[in-house]
Amino acid sequence: MERINMPITDNVLLFLVLLLIILLAPILSRQIKFPGVVGIIIAGVIVGPNGLNIIAMTSAIELLGAIGLLYIMLLAGLDINLLDFKKNKNKSIIFGIITFIIPQLVGTFLFRAMGFSWTASILIASMFASHTLVGYPIITKLGIVRNRAVLTTVGGTILADTLALLVLAVVARSVNGALDFNFWTTLTVLSVVYFLAVVYLLPLLGRLFFRYVDDGIMQFHFVLVVAFLCSYLARVIGIEPIVGAFLAGLVLNRMIPSSSQLMNRVQFVGNSFFIPFFLLYIGMIVDVEVLLNSPASWIVMATMLATNVVTKYVSSKITQKLFKFTKAEGMVIFGLTTTEAAATLAATLVGYRLGIIGNDVLNGVIMMILVTCIIGPWIVEHYGKKIANENAGEKFVNAKLPHVMVPLSNPETAPHLLSTAIILKDHTVSKISTLSVVTDQSKLDDEMDRVETMLAKASDYAISAGVELNTLKRIDVNIANGISRAALEEQADLLIIGWNGKISAKDRIFGSVLDQLLEQSSQSVFVCKMEKSIMSNSRIVSYIPSSSIKEPGFYGVLKSLLTLAKGMNAPIMISAEKDVADIIKSTIKSERTNVEVKYHLLTDDVSHLNQFTLLLKPNDILFAFGARRNTMSWMPFADRLPKSMTIKFKNYNFIIAYPGIPYDKRNVFINEFPIN
Repeated sequence: MERINMPITDNVLLFLVLLLIILLAPILSRQIKFPGVVGIIIAGVIVGPNGLNIIAMTSAIELLGAIGLLYIMLLAGLDINLLDFKKNKNKSIIFGIITFIIPQLVGTFLFRAMGFSWTASILIASMFASHTLVGYPIITKLGIVRNRAVLTTVGGTILADTLALLVLAVVARSVNGALDFNFWTTLTVLSVVYFLAVVYLLPLLGRLFFRYVDDGIMQFHFVLVVAFLCSYLARVIGIEPIVGAFLAGLVLNRMIPSSSQLMNRVQFVGNSFFIPFFLLYIGMIVDVEVLLNSPASWIVMATMLATNVVTKYVSSKITQKLFKFTKAEGMVIFGLTTTEAAATLAATLVGYRLGIIGNDVLNGVIMMILVTCIIGPWIVEHYGKKIANENAGEKFVNAKLPHVMVPLSNPETAPHLLSTAIILKDHTVSKISTLSVVTDQSKLDDEMDRVETMLAKASDYAISAGVELNTLKRIDVNIANGISRAALEEQADLLIIGWNGKISAKDRIFGSVLDQLLEQSSQSVFVCKMEKSIMSNSRIVSYIPSSSIKEPGFYGVLKSLLTLAKGMNAPIMISAEKDVADIIKSTIKSERTNVEVKYHLLTDDVSHLNQFTLLLKPNDILFAFGARRNTMSWMPFADRLPKSMTIKFKNYNFIIAYPGIPYDKRNVFINEFPIN
């Protein structure tokens, strides 16, 4: 057997190890309540050349790391709602100036007092003045990219990093003796020309390309070419490439629909590949051993870390007070801006090569990067969840479900599922699709015939009810994958899927297909166990756990519940704790619905499910709010709910509703909650 040498040189094995790190590090990190991005960074420290030396710092790793940083900025530009961004541009400018000036001034005078030269002090201070949005992927996953504080921070980041890197350019030129009038003139003229070309010429080129090229792969390649061309040209004229990537994202923003297949591809490639490599790269450059061999590095690192944290905290607090942001928003600003990586590394390496700073500063910077890249994302995730909670009550009137998709596999239960979809159609639903997924390709012809027959019957059933169906067929190796992909392609907003009520010991919640679908989909999902026609039910009894109201998609599901009751001409009995019931009362009252709604207040002295059971009558249909894993409302009880219901309510129709994960790609909800 061939012996494996360290560092790994076999390309296949190397890539396998990298993928395993990207796969396993976030999982292990979440077990100890750390953000997934921190897990990848720590893994980079362990396997890197300064750790176990499993992976060498090759040019390929450096390339992937650089691409990952640019990809973060590209996605930041693409994800921003331009109308919101324009509303916050003045705030971004003010914040950018604040978060640059305070660290720059404090850092300069502090390190000058420590005996560093003016040139070195200014350069070191510029490291604090800049920051890298390492925590931005967390913002995306939490679905708060359109939050006012986040928009302000992203815009301010571009300004602060540009100013910091301008300081770097000036310091470098001053050391080389080339800081003159021609330098300033050239930089100013080229920057203006570059900005005008990107803003005015790129849209013309982009619209021309998308008009004549409809191939999805080529469109994806075009986006990458544009992003990296803008990044390279920015570097040519003396501007940091991340500015070019962000500008490219902003310009392409209007040309790429947020719910399009192209946007999905761009985000998928970045979040699953390039961005994790950037995080891994950050970890690999850290050398923990320097702290043992260089006591001076402790002093420098502690001073740099303290200066960075304090000045960024002060800047975020000033911004919070100035613009009346909440405490959580202020802390998210702090978490996003306290992390140091790309621009700091650029300044450090340039200063080191020019002899402006020595090994003590170099090592101190590396350790500062590691510490801030750990605490920053943690702060962002902790307080970002609070923002998501604060914004959970999106406008009820706008919580609509224009497209319902009904995956079908059993002809016997199809009419029950379609009945539910047809009732929901009302004025809140504009389109109903049925879907069947074929997985047995060895009997493809027979399976397609069976599927077409089932869909034809479903279509006939709907037509008899005066509803036109959009019938869909997919071939996939996995049913859940086929459903989730079709839902994304068709821009579905609600999935209504059947369940036979059977749970085996190995199944976590429902069974493999439904569990996978809940993990993969962002749409609201109604899991329906129908023993008889829904029209045979005369009342809806709804169980709403207190945590459900935290979900951004909660109000969309609540509106569907009211629509369902209206279509069935049935009253609703809502079983919830008092504080939740009060919120729902107020919400329903503002909607002015003519549905009869009564309330049963749950108490803590008896199991909620047992209290709920006492309310039931023979012709009731049960409607319970479930919770996906890794969402704000999830508790261990959420996984046990389906099994408990199928045991306790064996002969009842019931629906377990999983609120969607609304995000900026969907125009259904105001707030967002992104997918992993």
